[in-house]
Amino acid sequence: MKHSIIIGALLLFCLTLQSCFVKTSPNMSFVSKRDLSSDTEVASIRVPMFLTKAFIKGKIKELDEEDAIAALALRKIKKLKIMTISGNKKDNLMSKFNAYLAKNNFEEMMSLYSEGSKITINTEMKKDHVKRVLLGIADEGDYVFVDIKADLDLNELSKMIEYYEKKNNKTKIIN
Repeated sequence: MKHSIIIGALLLFCLTLQSCFVKTSPNMSFVSKRDLSSDTEVASIRVPMFLTKAFIKGKIKELDEEDAIAALALRKIKKLKIMTISGNKKDNLMSKFNAYLAKNNFEEMMSLYSEGSKITINTEMKKDHVKRVLLGIADEGDYVFVDIKADLDLNELSKMIEYYEKKNNKTKIIN
């Protein structure tokens, strides 16, 4: 009986770890294999937060002393998915991404251009809380998408932004 419980527990643990493996198929609903050219390379991973928090617990304690705002943000993250796509010859991926954002009522917080790459930061809101942040980065046929599920209050978010703006202004004055 004891052996069957241990084997069952190990099997359950292995099943939860299965989602951590790097996969070669898309893990976000706006991308399917048929949207990609045959020579496209895809790497996607979904990181369970119970594993992530176990590894970064020490870092959060360090950040509490040095950077309490970043530690607060790390505590609020519930789920993280990352997908990279390289060498896609079809040019419809960003239009599918934008259609997905519109269909699911995401709001664009910010859009930047940095060294030829387009970066978009989009949020899904429920009342005054940010429930999801979806980052899209496009650079000449290479794409990176990051889906973060969190529970950030808008007041906390504005405090974070103010804190980093003040910190950035102080370093500009020093330099």
